[in-house]
Amino acid sequence: MTASLDEISDYIAAQGADFASRAPDLPFTRGEYADRLARLRKKMADEHIDTVLLTAPDTMCWLHGFTTRWYRSHSSTKLPPVHCTVVHVDHDRIVLIETAGHEQLVRLTSCADEFIGVPDQADEPTVPDFLTVLLSELGARGRLGGRIGVERWSSVPNPAVAEMITSALTDHGATIVDASVPIRSLRRLKSREELGIIEEAAAACDAGLLHLRDHIRPGMTELQAWNLLMTGVIEAGGEPAAIHETVATGPAMPAVHALSSRRPIGRGEVFHPDAACAVDRYHARLTRPFLIGEPPVAFTRLAEVLAGSYEVMESTAKVGVPFRDVHRALRKYFAEAGIEGWAGGYELGVSLMPDWVGEFCWSSEDDSTEAVIEAGLVTNYETGAFLAMVDTVVFEDSGPRFLSSLPRTPMVVAHAD
Repeated sequence: MTASLDEISDYIAAQGADFASRAPDLPFTRGEYADRLARLRKKMADEHIDTVLLTAPDTMCWLHGFTTRWYRSHSSTKLPPVHCTVVHVDHDRIVLIETAGHEQLVRLTSCADEFIGVPDQADEPTVPDFLTVLLSELGARGRLGGRIGVERWSSVPNPAVAEMITSALTDHGATIVDASVPIRSLRRLKSREELGIIEEAAAACDAGLLHLRDHIRPGMTELQAWNLLMTGVIEAGGEPAAIHETVATGPAMPAVHALSSRRPIGRGEVFHPDAACAVDRYHARLTRPFLIGEPPVAFTRLAEVLAGSYEVMESTAKVGVPFRDVHRALRKYFAEAGIEGWAGGYELGVSLMPDWVGEFCWSSEDDSTEAVIEAGLVTNYETGAFLAMVDTVVFEDSGPRFLSSLPRTPMVVAHAD
């Protein structure tokens, strides 16, 4: 069958029109995004920042929904990162500058008020092409000489491009300030809508571990086990998170930071599936130690100690309590158990590549922190002593709430084959 050029042209036009007519696929209401913008502008005013240039993938996603799988954070020098979201303190217009070729993608994932495509003069946009567009946008708003906030702690843009942007802006009279921490602080406490999505992600993590438990067999490789884990996650409505999920044999460290390999998992071997999965880019965590066959007494005792640390959290980690008080209680607990253990966590929430989630971290080894537990904070809860258990915890007025429904016990698989 041969299609005429007219038929091909009509087909392309019809498909393009279908895409153009689709509404953005947004996980939150427009009201939720409007509230985030209002809080960002208030923070800018508090920090005396006239304009922010948002370049971190997670920040842009949080503010207006935009997502892609290619942010050019480590691309060829011929494919530089040429995007940013522009927000001015004195009006509620969000402008997204991106490559012209991403316009349809932006329309499908973002509620930004205006898209400005960076044209390419040859094959791909260059940094000068991007700067021409950016300087024109800032000049039109009279912002070239103001205080401009950037996200210096973002991996995007890379240092070479960041230096070129900073140089161009300062040459036009701008004062550049790092706004990374103030901007990230806006995401720390979660809305009810955000909590609902994180709960869905946590349920998907549960499903992944249960699917792995029910289908793992001795001799399967770590990658085959990872496939089982992710099959359960995806069938339950979850999706890959920013940090790559893994199933790896051995002690908790380095296992939970190792990539799954083709190494077979033998009977009696400890392995940890690290279910870091997301729903609508909102991240949850879950880990339990796994073992195929009869567990040794020492394995069981270590797991009991880790499980007991949850009770310390439940009795001490109340809203208004300094984190250092929780840290001391956990250290005391492990010392009395005679086990060299650790517990801590980091902020969870919206997450996009390459590998992190938020700004806030806590650790049982840190007594220097001034942080106080606040309602709406969500972190993972990691506790380790050769083995590891990980959950997602929501700090609420009624106390800490762990989102996993799985028992705080090892996942022992007793297959005979």
